[in-house]
Amino acid sequence: MPIRVTGETRQITEAINGFPANYQTDFSEVRAIARQYLAGAQPTDNVVSDLAMALRCVLRCWGAGNRGAPNVQNVQEFKDLLGRPEIHASLAVLARTPLSALNVVQQHRYLHGKPATLEELVTFDLNFFYALRAAGERLFIGNTNAAYPMKAVLLVTGFMPAFDGHVRTGLQRGGFRGMNKTQFFLPKDTNCTDGKKVARLPFLLGECWASCAPQLRQGIENSRFSTLFEEPGRVFDVLLFMQAGKEKPVLVTWDPPDDTNWYELP
Repeated sequence: MPIRVTGETRQITEAINGFPANYQTDFSEVRAIARQYLAGAQPTDNVVSDLAMALRCVLRCWGAGNRGAPNVQNVQEFKDLLGRPEIHASLAVLARTPLSALNVVQQHRYLHGKPATLEELVTFDLNFFYALRAAGERLFIGNTNAAYPMKAVLLVTGFMPAFDGHVRTGLQRGGFRGMNKTQFFLPKDTNCTDGKKVARLPFLLGECWASCAPQLRQGIENSRFSTLFEEPGRVFDVLLFMQAGKEKPVLVTWDPPDDTNWYELP
């Protein structure tokens, strides 16, 4: 298939082990609280408060407010957003649809092992972009880029990599053309090219996760963070981040037999 993991399992292990350990700890701590938040029909106020404080703290540790990145709102704004039933429901849908539930078969997007209808895909994409826009507008001050809303959604749901500068560079090095931008603005929907890139990449990575499962499993299980096998979105976030370095091997690649743009899927 056009998207695959190349290289040896040893290189996967080295990439995961080389990722900053404090970032791994941050992710694990927020996800542990997020699982409680997403577990039921509606979370308790205490769980909402715990998640709001942990999420805000980690986003700041991950650079929000530094070097031109948008600053975070106060913790009450985080609580207010995460406490809204419609936001909880939106994030729960993403958490219940990890990359392992997505696939691409003969240029058609699949959900939970079945070819998705147009209506199902539209609904799924609308929900995803609703979560991203809500995070961008309510959790940050003056945000216009995709990176930090995607980081927030990744931390809560584990859904897919966030398009920060390192991940975009890693994608570009892997043959995903059109990612070498100084800024990647948050698209309003999937009608534009950048919107397609955000919406289609999870399905392509799901295809890669399925086709390269033995290789990925061994590389992850041999690492210091073996529990990441339960977090495919985070695994690709780490691998793409690490392959941004010019001295690092390219592990996740897009190599089609023709000039097809990687994001051109129905």
